[in-house]
Amino acid sequence: MSINTAKVNNTTQSFVTALVTNAAILGVEVGAFTVLKQRLGRIYTPRTYLPPPDKRSKELPPGLWRWIPATLRSPAEDIIHKNGLDAYLFLRFLKLLIVLFGVFWVSTWIVLLPIEAAGVASESRTGLDKYQWGNDVSQPERYAAHIIMVYLLTCFVLYMIRREMFHFVHMRHQFLISKSHSRLAQARTVLITNVPDELANDHDLRQFCSFVPGGIERIWIYRDSRDLNKNFEARQKACKKLEAASSKLLRAATKEWVRRQKAQHKFAKKVRKPRDVEKAEKEAAEEGFDVNALIPPSPSREFMDDLVPEEKRPKHRLGTLGVVGIGKKVDTIEWCKVEIAKLNAAIEEGRQQLGERKPLGSAFVECNLQIGAHVLAQCVSYHEPLFMGDKYIEVSPKDMIWSNLDDGAYEMRARYIMSLAATIGLIIAWAAPVAFIGSISNVSGLCARLPWVRWVCSAPTPIPGIISGVLPPVLLALLMIILPQILRALAWFECIPRYSFLQVSVYKRYYAFLVVHGFLIVTLSSAITSTISDIITQPTNAVENLASRLPDASIFFLTYMITQGLTGAASALIQLGPLIFHFIRKWFLGRTPRQAYGVTFLMPAANFGTVLPRISLLATIGLAYSVLSPIINGLATVAFFLLFLAWKFLLTQVFDQPDESETGGQYFYLALSNIFIGLYIEQIALACLFFLNTPNAPKTSLAGGILMIVLFVVTALYQVLIHRSFHPISEYLPMSLATKQMAERYKHQLGKKEDILPDEEFDLFDRDRLKSVLRRRMKIKPPTILGSRDNRDASPKRDEEAKPRPSGSKERTSDVLSRSKTGDSLHSETTATSANSSSLEAPTKSHGLDIAPPEPAPNSNGNAEDEEEYLDEHAFDHPSTYAEQPWIWIPKDTLGLSGVLLQEFKEAGVETSDNGSTMDERGTVEVSRNPPDEEWSGGHDK
Repeated sequence: MSINTAKVNNTTQSFVTALVTNAAILGVEVGAFTVLKQRLGRIYTPRTYLPPPDKRSKELPPGLWRWIPATLRSPAEDIIHKNGLDAYLFLRFLKLLIVLFGVFWVSTWIVLLPIEAAGVASESRTGLDKYQWGNDVSQPERYAAHIIMVYLLTCFVLYMIRREMFHFVHMRHQFLISKSHSRLAQARTVLITNVPDELANDHDLRQFCSFVPGGIERIWIYRDSRDLNKNFEARQKACKKLEAASSKLLRAATKEWVRRQKAQHKFAKKVRKPRDVEKAEKEAAEEGFDVNALIPPSPSREFMDDLVPEEKRPKHRLGTLGVVGIGKKVDTIEWCKVEIAKLNAAIEEGRQQLGERKPLGSAFVECNLQIGAHVLAQCVSYHEPLFMGDKYIEVSPKDMIWSNLDDGAYEMRARYIMSLAATIGLIIAWAAPVAFIGSISNVSGLCARLPWVRWVCSAPTPIPGIISGVLPPVLLALLMIILPQILRALAWFECIPRYSFLQVSVYKRYYAFLVVHGFLIVTLSSAITSTISDIITQPTNAVENLASRLPDASIFFLTYMITQGLTGAASALIQLGPLIFHFIRKWFLGRTPRQAYGVTFLMPAANFGTVLPRISLLATIGLAYSVLSPIINGLATVAFFLLFLAWKFLLTQVFDQPDESETGGQYFYLALSNIFIGLYIEQIALACLFFLNTPNAPKTSLAGGILMIVLFVVTALYQVLIHRSFHPISEYLPMSLATKQMAERYKHQLGKKEDILPDEEFDLFDRDRLKSVLRRRMKIKPPTILGSRDNRDASPKRDEEAKPRPSGSKERTSDVLSRSKTGDSLHSETTATSANSSSLEAPTKSHGLDIAPPEPAPNSNGNAEDEEEYLDEHAFDHPSTYAEQPWIWIPKDTLGLSGVLLQEFKEAGVETSDNGSTMDERGTVEVSRNPPDEEWSGGHDK
């Protein structure tokens, strides 16, 4: 095989250029980060003061570089309390990759690099090409080292995967049975979709679930409320519009008063000179100023209208074409007051008929015991296909996508097929631009084969290296930015009912997309550019030439690994995008108290559905080229270490993961499975290269190819074994742990009773015992939660509104409670409680309550039954069926005009408050808490 010296030089030049460029970017961004971190705590260390005190992180020591060892030494388990199990296992995955590629780095550089470079003539291969596959054709027996190394490293990877799977399962089980999580209602709730009409009622569903250990406590049936939902969404939009208009009106009034004050002070300065008095009085009269009015009058509507006349009040146009200036123009505040009051009445009227509405095939079942929910979720439920086939455990109200619950089984299957077909079509259509980017990475080969691009190689020294080494990874990264949004839309189209599962679907699609386009097509297109002339002149040898030159494509992935490791980690730290966006939001979007609250208090969150696939792609690339181009192992180790440092800092100091995105570690399971993809690609590529080298060394190459096939089969069988062994216990709670947990709690209770013998028979599902548990549960006082009327001034009207509204089923919680007292219920121990409001949109984080650090199972049981979470009666009803009108949150201005608006809105029947928000003389809105109709647990030290 002939060697092109110019090509070799350009290859090394591209790598060196990429290394220097990205190292320079790393230095600049990390330097800027160390400086900005000390001055912009809102961007770089918000977790140290924004959350409630018990959720905050420790402040890092001052200094430019002391944060690095402090971040590395901080316990990773603490992240479970702050950001959940997904965040902890994400860092665990990065640590795994550091260990894997650290071992690869040492072993391949000691064994393979000397073998690759030995015997290579200095004039034939120089630079990086000395250390890649293909240098030992004259001595094929040297490939034995590669075979042995592949086998050893593969066994090491398989061992580490099994070890991490054990750790993952242990962590997930401890997460499930911990006191802080098992007490939550979501630990005992199951969502069942495609429920047949004959079971879509409270009585028949209870009878259907009569086999569940411990029985059923409550059932929510999802019913058709589309007209109610429409009015609910319209009210939400009207409330936001009213908040914006009110803040705009108060801002205009404040600025007008400040302008008049400045003019009055200007006049006051002029009257100090007697010769200017007449002129100053004349100017003041022309401007319409009362020179004697230096003190603002009492707040009133007349004073407000004087500052902001009718023609200057906020207005908008009605109708769908209002945004383009077509439609009737109305006063926004007056229109919203009337519209919200009208929608309140329409929503209230619609809620009275919920029990008569048609069921839409979904039901939420809350079991009395956690193990009961897991048993129900695993059973074959119905005797006809597709019905009740999809069941979801660990269901949280905030995790629900309500609009995706109203589709039937056949429609959901059809949508899945269409979504899958669209994803495949998108992968095919995406091939052209990705292939073009891959061809740019091998610009030296294009210059040798295609005359019209030779000007690139003849350009001054930095230009060819930048085009082939820096430009392709940047273009590929930009091309992939819009992709996750498209994949998310396709996953939404499938009618996935949970936000967390939606992100898991995006993860799977995105990773498959990245492997195809970010790796395979780039590899093939880069190799094809090296063989264009050979394909044209010798088509019969094209496949052999293509396979033999596949290792040449490694230069692109060396530069890609550098880009992601150096620049990627530095960009994650500097957070340039969030930094710019924060000030844009503060200057232009923080106009209302609710917007100011988002700017002041809300912290960013990581989307593991799009972040982790990119990390997995780097692992796949590193594994695939670990033997073909061993240099990549050292680069991968450095890259993953820098990414680990950056992400550990972000997850401990910056990010605040929402509860609804928590999957309990399911991302980690997928990420471990993706490691096998890199092993498969490596083994298939080596097998092909061995078989294609049989003309030069028949026995050695044939043996090498067969050994690679054997290793491929062993790896595949091992993955099947791992999946069958760990998948069931990684999703559901095993009986052994559940019963052990209950037994420990029972023993804890026995220890308090002197009249019970230690060897007394223990029945997990004794009805008397369950009744005592339920009685304790009913005695728990409901906490003050979002929208609670306890936060408002008492009035007869509000007391009447606080009564439980009719539910969407004829046999809801109150009916079940009545039946349980008369013995009509299938489970007489079934009880219920009621609440005056919903916890659907609780404003505070609950990771500290939901997740506990790993502990031995016996010590994690305690007496959690005495601390069962109170679950609102409407927790799994659509918000439109119970949620009250959100308070109109307006700022308290310096003139007191907010009180005028409060009175007007109250008279119109619109709940309003100016608590916790102020507007200064410049019109800037500041907040000191979350919206006043939500529970406040503290945070943000001034």
